[in-house]
Amino acid sequence: MLRKIIVILIISVLGLTLVGCGTSKTPQPKTDNQTPSSNTKQNSDADSKEVRLTPIPEGTPLVTANTEVSKQIMDQKDVLGTQIYEQQGMVYGDITFKNGVAKDYAHNLANEFLTQLKVSYPNQQITTQVVIDGKTTDSIEYKP
Repeated sequence: MLRKIIVILIISVLGLTLVGCGTSKTPQPKTDNQTPSSNTKQNSDADSKEVRLTPIPEGTPLVTANTEVSKQIMDQKDVLGTQIYEQQGMVYGDITFKNGVAKDYAHNLANEFLTQLKVSYPNQQITTQVVIDGKTTDSIEYKP
């Protein structure tokens, strides 16, 4: 009988420990860091066409430029993550969005991302991709 009680206590403690170590994936609200002129546009159509990214000056070191553009993208609405990488001589820029994001908005932000990457990677083939729910839903290519 004592053995059963000890086994039940050990299992209970292990179970509580595992539950306590779990992490909550509660989404945190993001603040909009938009320019004052863009705050006057309220409808979604105007919102999807406005310029959101500040140009990175030409000649900025590559690491600094990539970090700055990534920060700007992460500050945008419905963005979960971004990644810039080179593979087989091509540059890829991925933006991961929340589910339910407007396709026009995501496409326009990916297009602006492509414009930023053209400055940092002149004369290279570049592809920006929109990722929603783990799937690439849009892809924009640039070939010099």
